[in-house]
Amino acid sequence: MKKFASFVLGAVAGCAAGFIAGSLLVSDEQVDDVKNKIKDNDKLQDLKKKYDNGTEIVKNQLASFPKNVEDDSELKDFDDIVIDDSNKDNDVADGDNAEKSVNDLNNAENDDTASTPDNSSEE
Repeated sequence: MKKFASFVLGAVAGCAAGFIAGSLLVSDEQVDDVKNKIKDNDKLQDLKKKYDNGTEIVKNQLASFPKNVEDDSELKDFDDIVIDDSNKDNDVADGDNAEKSVNDLNNAENDDTASTPDNSSEE
């Protein structure tokens, strides 16, 4: 552990010394010259354009993915889901199974319309 701590301390001290030496030895004119050379280099500008176009394409692709559903109210409304298990009862005659299904549907419809009066019988 002592060797690792010495290594980390030496790396930090070396980076700091290199940064200070670089800032003192390199003048602002030389930094400006390097920046101008980079701006004038066609190959670097072409690479920069390709990089920008590539990142824009990736951003568009990521934006096209569907977002997570925050509202799960539809998932909680299991009362509205009708599951057809008519094939489940093979031992029961088809007429009995159909009659059960119709009765279940009629009861479900009556529950929905019990709070509202039915005006269709008045003609």
